[in-house]
Parts: sequence; C-alpha cells; structure tokens
Amino acid sequence: MTAEMHTKQKVIIKKDEIPPMSMVEYYFPAQKPRERKPVLVVNYKGSFFAIDAFCSHAGLSLEEGFLTEDGRVVCPWHGSVFDVRTGKVVDGPAERDLRTYRVEVKGDEVIVYE
Repeated sequence: MTAEMHTKQKVIIKKDEIPPMSMVEYYFPAQKPRERKPVLVVNYKGSFFAIDAFCSHAGLSLEEGFLTEDGRVVCPWHGSVFDVRTGKVVDGPAERDLRTYRVEVKGDEVIVYE
C-alpha cells in the first residue's frame, strides 16, 4: 500500500490564496460540519507548511497571530510561539507541540493531507 491509501482527507488550495509570509485556516472535509478538523496552512518565504490551527495552550485560533521572519507562529492570545516547520513549542505558556501535516505543491495547488 502507498502512503496515499492511508490518508483520511486532504485539503486542496490554490497557491495564490496564501501570499508569502501569511497563514490561513482551512478545514479538512467531514460528513458533519462539527466534525471538520481545522488546519493552519502557512506560506513561509514561498515554502508551505501545515500545523494544527489552534494553540495547544488554550485551544484558541492561531490564524490571527503572526509569522516571524525566522519561521515562528506567535499566538495572538497568550503569546505562545511555535516553529512552523516542526510544530515544536519555542516559547510558552504552551507546553505541547502542534501536530504537523504533510504538504505537497503540485503546479498552482497546495495539497495538505490529514
């Protein structure tokens, strides 16, 4: 079996929906709206990454936070800092790393796999 066969869902996004040095929250599809899982897709200097969309500290959205020049996502609520490439906590109050997701760029599309 290939890795693709183990993948639950995917989100397909046009590259131009996420300008360089920006972050946008998307949702993996689900049968019921409340079951949709959010993912934060980040364009860091032309490279795309995907991490959990909510801070592991208080469960609030990271989309309104900001992306630093050295590739860190800063939570707008309590200031936790995460590495966009690895999801690792760089600074608290968060203590738990964020999950990362596999990302492929094909032509003008960014594909994020759950």
